Amino acid sequence: MPKRYEVLERSFINGRLYEKGETVLLEIDSPGGNLKLSSGKASAQSAQAAADGYSAARSGAGKFVVKDAAGQMVGTFTGTKEEAEKEAERLNQGGAIAVAQDAQGDLPDA
Repeated sequence: MPKRYEVLERSFINGRLYEKGETVLLEIDSPGGNLKLSSGKASAQSAQAAADGYSAARSGAGKFVVKDAAGQMVGTFTGTKEEAEKEAERLNQGGAIAVAQDAQGDLPDA
C-alpha cells in the first residue's frame, strides 16, 4: 500500500524532481533521509492530486482551470469548480487534452 511522504530536501524521485515541502506517494518500506512520513488531510489531498496528475485550480474571477502535477495549466478548459473537477478526472482516466480552436472551428496554424 502506498504511503505519503514529505520531501525534506530537493530530490529526484521516480523520474521527477521534487522540491522541499512537496508530497510524494510511494510504495517503499524505509525512506531515505530526504523523506518523512506525512499525515493529515491537506497532505492527503496534495498527494492524491500528484498521483492523479491533473487537478482543478482556481484561475480568478470565479473560474477554474485544470493543472498538471507540476502546477502548469493544461489545455484551454475554463469553467466552474465542478466542471473543472470533472475535466481533471476525465484527463486522469486517459482523456485527451482540449486544443484551442479559432472562431471558425478550425485548428490554429502551427
